[in-house]
Amino acid sequence: MTPQDPYEEAAFDPVEVAAAERLDDEIAAVLSGSARPGPVNSALVALVALADAFRREPSASTYAAVERRVAEARPRRSRRQWLPAQVAAAVLGVVLAVHGVVNMVAGEWISTSLGEPHNQHAMIDGGLAFIAIGAAIAVASTRRRWLPVAVIVGVPLGLIMGGRGVHEIGVFAWGAVAHGAAGLAAIVLLLAFSVAWRYSRRRGREEPV
Repeated sequence: MTPQDPYEEAAFDPVEVAAAERLDDEIAAVLSGSARPGPVNSALVALVALADAFRREPSASTYAAVERRVAEARPRRSRRQWLPAQVAAAVLGVVLAVHGVVNMVAGEWISTSLGEPHNQHAMIDGGLAFIAIGAAIAVASTRRRWLPVAVIVGVPLGLIMGGRGVHEIGVFAWGAVAHGAAGLAAIVLLLAFSVAWRYSRRRGREEPV
């Protein structure tokens, strides 16, 4: 085979190979959006224009709408999580307040039914205390950050009342029901608050910082 053989494979120019590789790298960088061509490279400028025509970038309003929806979704999930505990606290507050009102207006009937001497002064003072505590617990149930106050105040009182109502079973049915309702509401409040608090701590550990 002579040097002038037309079928002889010509050697590639290393300069041209390097230029072609650089062009491939520039095209890949432009298409990926990591680089922009200079004004002298009209071919790459045209390629960028063509790529931008098919690339749809979200508008600023789209980003704002997504952020707003995400911000709205987080408090909604939080409200659903703490809602059972808030309802239980509200019920406990109402039960205690009603108990206080009954003590004030029907104290003599309660004492007679239990076979105890009636003390109007103690009944009125105790009724006012129950109303005040029940109102405080009910108000604390309206805000999640106030809910620990309802738990700290209401759960021990409700459990004590529930325990005191045990001896009234078979003696004074209405008293047993009233005390039992307070004890049951306190137990539900404690369980609901514990579950919500544990779930919120677990989610806090799972979410990226």
